[in-house]
Amino acid sequence: MSIDCPIECISRDLICESPPDWLEKHSTFVLTFVASISAAAGVVLTYFLKSRCKKLKFCCIECDRTPVELEANQIEVVSNQE
Repeated sequence: MSIDCPIECISRDLICESPPDWLEKHSTFVLTFVASISAAAGVVLTYFLKSRCKKLKFCCIECDRTPVELEANQIEVVSNQE
C-alpha cells in the first residue's frame, strides 16, 4: 500500500531525501537562548553605565573608573506643564 502525496508540486523523494540537521530542528531554541544571553549582557552593561561606583566587578568583568561628579548648581529641573 502506498500513500500518494496530495500536493502535486512536492515529490515524495524531495521530502525524505535528508533529515533536518540539529540547527534546523532546534532553531527556535537557539534563537531564544542567544536573545536571552544578549538581553542579560545588556542589563549588566546598563548597570555599569548608570552606576556611580568607582570599582565595578561582575563575574569575569571588572571596571575601574572615575564617575562624573555632579554638583547642585549643575542640575536644572524643568517642568513641562503648559
